[in-house]
Amino acid sequence: MKEIEITHAMLIRARNRAAKLPKLKNSIRNQKGKLVGLLGEEIVKKFLGIPVKQDKASYDYDLIDWGDQKIEVKTKERSVAPKPEYECSVALYNAKQDCDLYVFVSVLNDFSKGWVCGWLSPEDFKKKAKKFKKGDKDPSNNFTFRADCYNIKIKDLDYEE
Repeated sequence: MKEIEITHAMLIRARNRAAKLPKLKNSIRNQKGKLVGLLGEEIVKKFLGIPVKQDKASYDYDLIDWGDQKIEVKTKERSVAPKPEYECSVALYNAKQDCDLYVFVSVLNDFSKGWVCGWLSPEDFKKKAKKFKKGDKDPSNNFTFRADCYNIKIKDLDYEE
């Protein structure tokens, strides 16, 4: 995992974009996750170290890199730094997104830093992830799912710097 400091500029950009976004359909966190998700995108842009070709808020993907790879960023807010056994999720209704890569990010709830945890193609993600139904309890951490989801441990993601 790569730790990324969240700068004041990153936070301002994410807040400004969040204020302009319409209400998200099927939002698990009832709109509270917009800022966290946009901070995740800022973290991925910083991690890539280059300006992205396109910063596009769409259903299917968030960013296009210079290799024309469509990237969907999936961000979780956490109270502590992520560990390899922690999980990343994709809601079932988002598992049909037309992207080339899911990049999984964790953000501390004080917005001081975040981590690029890893990535997978949607095909590899669906092969490796475990499916849970709304109301199921995750036996590894006792979390009750608020929506149908695919979950995968951070240690099972691809990662290289």
